[in-house]
Amino acid sequence: MERSALDALLARISDSGLLDDPVVENGVVQGRAILDAAGAAVTVNVDPESEDDADPDLDALIDGVTRILSVNESSWRAVIDAVAEDLEEAVADEEIIEQTDLRAELEVTSIVVFADAVLLGFDAPKQFPDSRIVVQLDDELEIANIEVTDRDGAETVDFDSLDDLLDHISDADER
Repeated sequence: MERSALDALLARISDSGLLDDPVVENGVVQGRAILDAAGAAVTVNVDPESEDDADPDLDALIDGVTRILSVNESSWRAVIDAVAEDLEEAVADEEIIEQTDLRAELEVTSIVVFADAVLLGFDAPKQFPDSRIVVQLDDELEIANIEVTDRDGAETVDFDSLDDLLDHISDADER
């Protein structure tokens, strides 16, 4: 994307007041915001996917930021419940160091907004101390994908479905 388009995105986000102190860094607009439904301050990256599109849809990006930051509490709770249920099913037979309700432990720390999707980054320090949970939401804020990544970035495991995740865990148990 041309620098002028990235500057235009920065100007639109600055004018909107959606993010605190937005800046351009590494081809994205980055800032902090409060996700009221979660009661959390998060880092927000707005990624125009410059390598894919020389003329990004600024309206779609602004709408994506607005939509996720203004999600209501019941919709947020539905996302948290679905993530917790999927992860609890996937690790049902695994030994857990500290038993706690994942719904209460999931802590959103970051948001990445694309024109057609949103990525949520979660920490769950008691049950997943060495991992980061990344949840992809579609443009209607429905869960499209869940990844559990190694915190040091050495290995990323991506699953297209819960069945694929369960198969992977089962295969690991057999090794």
